[in-house]
Amino acid sequence: MTALQQLVRVENGTVVADSRDVAEAFGRQHNNVLRDIRTLLDQRPDLALTFERKVAQVEIGSGAQRTTHYYTMNRKGFVVLVGGFKGERALDFRIAFYDAFERMERTIAAMEAEAAALSAPERPSIMDDRDRLRDAIAFVRAAQIAKRCPVARRAWTVAGLPDVFTGDAAIETFGAAGDVDPVVTAWAEDRLEQAHGQRTPTCILFEDHQHWCNAQGIRPAGARGFSQALTAMGVIGFKSSRMQRLNVRLRTMGAV
Repeated sequence: MTALQQLVRVENGTVVADSRDVAEAFGRQHNNVLRDIRTLLDQRPDLALTFERKVAQVEIGSGAQRTTHYYTMNRKGFVVLVGGFKGERALDFRIAFYDAFERMERTIAAMEAEAAALSAPERPSIMDDRDRLRDAIAFVRAAQIAKRCPVARRAWTVAGLPDVFTGDAAIETFGAAGDVDPVVTAWAEDRLEQAHGQRTPTCILFEDHQHWCNAQGIRPAGARGFSQALTAMGVIGFKSSRMQRLNVRLRTMGAV
């Protein structure tokens, strides 16, 4: 049986389902699913762009093969095809496929936003900006003094300066640099922790951000804004087989 998390895949930048997986999940003969697709295309030629006919070689024994075909379909094609399917678990599988489409599309959006953020011009190093360097040194000195004086620490908080006196200071001061979405900053303070050498996929962080916002009853940042906020907060990003962030992880996660 096809695992629910593997119901869809990405082909040429588009999330698609396979007619063979649809047949297996819904307990139908693949030939019947192909017949239903051909009927749809005959009735509605405008659906041609939602289905793509593919050819495959099938082993038939003794090293022999025969040519068969199947269809891939985007989310619209899938919804149209299975809308009339009946059966005890038909509704469950329709929802499972639809959720798989949405998860994969969110992942692609997050990866594209990450790629765009990484390709943006880098901000000049602080060592090349005398004003920024002077301000940073002054900030550190002031924090060192305030840390030893409770009154100064209270004044520091009242002034709206970032809290650099409690644990995970690097995470808690993310919002201090630049114009960062306060929702992403709040999520980072609650959900992220430093982990030297840890590599965490950006799409995992983005999904957690969405779940966290839903639990808080607030609107999450978009994929592009989320990625840009992480970069602005100093969370290092890089691309290997997928977009990842370095030296941070979710508080409830182990090593990835």
